[in-house]
Amino acid sequence: MAAVKVTINAKQNTVSVFNNGDVIPIEIPKLICGHLLTNSNYGDNIKEITGGCNSYGAKLTNIFSTEFSIKIVDGKGKKYK
Repeated sequence: MAAVKVTINAKQNTVSVFNNGDVIPIEIPKLICGHLLTNSNYGDNIKEITGGCNSYGAKLTNIFSTEFSIKIVDGKGKKYK
């Protein structure tokens, strides 16, 4: 990832986050952003101690928001909204 952009619009009560890093696989963003403990950082026999790597930011934002949307475009032009 080479760029991160966070836009806060107080008038519209919105926050947008953009980055140009690896994308969530297009097939499963609903699962990843809607269910806890579904990230690939969780293994059956491995206990990992990490900060900010388990998708809790998006998941908790989703849980505590009155509206939550996600738009993903992969490097091949495949889109999910």
